[in-house]
Amino acid sequence: MKINLHLLFISLLVCPLAHSTVYHCEKNGVAEFSQQPCGKDAKLITIKEQNPHLSGASDNAAQASAGKDTAEVDRYIRLKQIDAQIAEHNNKIDTFKLKMDREIVALSEQSDAQLRNLVGAKKQAAIAKQMTAVSERYGVLIGSEQRSIDRLTAEKYTLTSSANNEVASFIRSKQIMRKISEHENKIDTYQSELNMQMSELEQQLSSRPRNLADANSDNALADKMTALTSRFNTLIAIEQKQIDRLNTELTKL
Repeated sequence: MKINLHLLFISLLVCPLAHSTVYHCEKNGVAEFSQQPCGKDAKLITIKEQNPHLSGASDNAAQASAGKDTAEVDRYIRLKQIDAQIAEHNNKIDTFKLKMDREIVALSEQSDAQLRNLVGAKKQAAIAKQMTAVSERYGVLIGSEQRSIDRLTAEKYTLTSSANNEVASFIRSKQIMRKISEHENKIDTYQSELNMQMSELEQQLSSRPRNLADANSDNALADKMTALTSRFNTLIAIEQKQIDRLNTELTKL
C-alpha cells in the first residue's frame, strides 16, 4: 500500500493537472501520501500547475504580446519614415515651383523688353511659347512627385486605420480642416493674381490691330496669356491635389 501511495504522489507531480492536492502523513517514521486525510496529523499539500498545455498557452500568449509590441514599434517607425519621405517630395515640389516662377519671370521680362515692331512681336510670341513649355515641363516633374506622395499616403492610411481612436480622429479632423482652408486660400490668391495679370494683357489687346506689326504683337500677347494660364493652372493644381488628399483622409477617419 505504501508503494502505491508513493506511486500516487509521483503520478500527481507528473500528471498534466492544473492544480492537485494530496495529504501527507507519517506513520512509524514512514511518509505516506493519500488523496484522503490519512491521519490526525495529515498535512494538505497543493501541487502547482504541471500542465504542459497550459504552460505552452501562457508562453504563446507572451510571445503573441511580444510580437504585437514589435509590430507596434515597426508601424511607428514606418509612419515616421513615410512622413519624412512625404516632406521630401513636398520640398521638391516647392523647389520646382520656385524654379518655374523664376524662369517664367525672366522670360516675361525679355518679352516686355521687345520693341513694338514685327521682329519684336515674333520674338514675344516665341518667348510666350517658351513660357508655356516651362510650365508644362515643371508640371511633369511636379506630377511625378505627386504620384509618389499618393503612394506613400495610401500606405500611411493602411497603417493608421487600425490605430485610430475617437479623440485622435477628432483632433486630426480639425487639423485637416485647417489645412484645407490654407490650401483654398492659396488657390484664391493664385486666381486673383491670374485675373489681375490677364486683365493687364487684355488691356493691351483692347485696340484692334492696325497693321502687320500690331497683329503680330497681339498674337504674341495671346500666346503670353496662354503661358500665364498654364503657369497658374500648375500652381493651382498643386494646392488642389493637397485638398483632395486631405478630403480623402477626412472621409477615412
